[in-house]
Amino acid sequence: MKVTTPHYYKDFKCIAGACTDTCCAGWDVDVDKDSYSYYKTVKGAFGRRLQSVMVPSEEGECTFTLKEGGRCPFLNDENLCDLYIELGEDRLCDTCAEFPRFINDYGNVREIGIAPSCKTAGELMLSYREELTFDTEDEPELIPKPNDIDAFTYMQLRQARIAAFGIISDRDISIYERLAMYLEYARQIQKHLDTERDELIANVAKKFCSFDYRTNELGKLKDNTKMLEKKRLIKGLRCFFDDFPGMEVINPDWNIHVKRIRDVLDRLSEDKGLTELVREYHRRHSKLEQEYEQLAMYYVYRYMLDAVNDYDVLLKAKNAVIGILAVDIMAAANEALGVEADFTLRVDIAHLYSRQFEHSYYNYEVYRDLFGRKRCYSYRFLMDALLSLD
Repeated sequence: MKVTTPHYYKDFKCIAGACTDTCCAGWDVDVDKDSYSYYKTVKGAFGRRLQSVMVPSEEGECTFTLKEGGRCPFLNDENLCDLYIELGEDRLCDTCAEFPRFINDYGNVREIGIAPSCKTAGELMLSYREELTFDTEDEPELIPKPNDIDAFTYMQLRQARIAAFGIISDRDISIYERLAMYLEYARQIQKHLDTERDELIANVAKKFCSFDYRTNELGKLKDNTKMLEKKRLIKGLRCFFDDFPGMEVINPDWNIHVKRIRDVLDRLSEDKGLTELVREYHRRHSKLEQEYEQLAMYYVYRYMLDAVNDYDVLLKAKNAVIGILAVDIMAAANEALGVEADFTLRVDIAHLYSRQFEHSYYNYEVYRDLFGRKRCYSYRFLMDALLSLD
C-alpha cells in the first residue's frame, strides 16, 4: 500500500500525562475484536481488573465501563494509562492506539492524519505556516483489504480534491472567499454525482484549477449573494449552537463557550451586528487566515474522498464551512466578552468543536441529517453568510 500523511504529521507526539484534556475521558472506549480476545486471556490481578470492566457487544467487541467523570478505568491519577504500563503499547486496542489519528483506506492507498480534537495535534496543525503538502511512502507489509468502492468515481474525486486543495490554499483571497469557492465547487460536482455523470467531474475540476475562472466565479458569487440582514444572519448562525434531544456533551467546557456565544448573539440583536464583530476580530488577529486555512485543509483531506461511499460531496464541503464558521464566531464572541481569543483559545475551541461533532457517533449522525434539511445549513444560507461576514 501507499501511505499518505500531511507534512506536519511526522512531528506529532502525544504528551501523555502533561495533556490538559486527556483523550481517555469523556467518551466510551470501544475495544476491537482482536484486542478483546486478547484481554480475556490476561491472567492475574490485572486480568481480573480487565474482566471487571469489559462489557461485551453483539458484534464480538466490547466497551470499558467508565469511572466517575467519564474517565477510562485504566486512566490513573497521573493521567497515564495503566493498560499501557502493564501490557505494553502493542496491546492497546485500535481506538487507543490510533487517537487522535484517523485512517482512511481506499484500495491500495491509505491516508493518515491527526484531528484537532487533540490539543497537541491542533497546535501543530494550526501553527503550520507553509502551504500544506503531503508525503507518500510505500508500505509493502500492508495488505489492501477488499472494498466495493467505484474505482472510476474514486479517481474522479481524487483529482477533484487536488483542485480543492488549490482553492483552499489560494492566499490571494480571504479565507471566507476561499470557503465560498469550495462550497460552490462542491455544488457543481454534486450536480454530476446526482445525475450519475461522474465523468463530468473532471471538467469542473479543470475549470476551477484556472485562476481566471476562479476570479470570475467569485465575482459572480458576490453579485448573486443576498447580503443577510442582521437579524437573519444572527438567527441562522445561532442554530449552529442549538441543543437537540439526547445531544452528547463530550467536554463540559463546550457548554461554557456555547453560553458565551448565545449571550453575545442576544446582545448583538439590539447592538451592532455580527458582521462588524467578526471583522473587528479578524483585524486584531493577523494570523487567523493561515490557521483557518490549515483547518480547512484538514476537512478537505479527511472527508472529501469519503464521498466515494455516500456520493455526497456537498455535505463534506458544508462540514468544513460550518466547522470554521463555528470556531471563528465562538472565538470572536469570547473576545467581545473580554476573554482574549488568542491562538491558545482558538486551538481549545477547535478541539472542543471537533470532539463534540466528530467524535460522538450520535451527534455526528444527527448533524449529518440536519446539514441536509435545515435552512441554516443550506448551500444558499452558508454562501450568503460567508460573503456577508467577509
